[in-house]
Amino acid sequence: MQRLKTETRPHHERTEAQVRLMDADLTPTAYRRHLEALHGFYVPLEARLAGLGLEAIAGLSIHTRWKVPLLKEDLRALGHDDASLERLPRCGALPSLAGVPEALGCLYVQEGATLGGQLILRHLRRHFDGVPSLGDFSFFRAYGADVGPRWRAFGDAVNQASASAAGDTFDARVVKGAQDTFDAFAVWLRQEQAHASVSA
Repeated sequence: MQRLKTETRPHHERTEAQVRLMDADLTPTAYRRHLEALHGFYVPLEARLAGLGLEAIAGLSIHTRWKVPLLKEDLRALGHDDASLERLPRCGALPSLAGVPEALGCLYVQEGATLGGQLILRHLRRHFDGVPSLGDFSFFRAYGADVGPRWRAFGDAVNQASASAAGDTFDARVVKGAQDTFDAFAVWLRQEQAHASVSA
């Protein structure tokens, strides 16, 4: 986990720079557009992750970590229905994720976003206090009071998988999966933000 943090830092910072949810002038429309962009990335990404055998990783409990249902809940609160959700753009340039190590790296990005999302959640609740029809911020609320324990459990699962593999190749592949996920996510967010600016 420490290697992941160190070797993905530049990729993390580039991606974080694309997230504008902490802006003082954030509007409900901009918040909705960001959730739509997240939906467009998470839907195909989680579908790919679901086929990579992560359920075999001890302590990971992968099926309790999917975020797409939370995004759909938020977007329905913002006016979407099943038909309009299906029409939202989907990212076609996902990280390759050749196997379990890369998938764990990808999950490092997603679970780290859930942990960091607690800061965003506090900002959203203050910023939109009194604004009706924004829902309960389900995506950023995610695991609720269990965010810390779930993050530690994820770290333990990754470290255990690394120890069981007993080789640097496994770890390098985990790091590469995380780096590629950060980079693909940053590109997708830039693309969607540019599209939103043209449409505005």
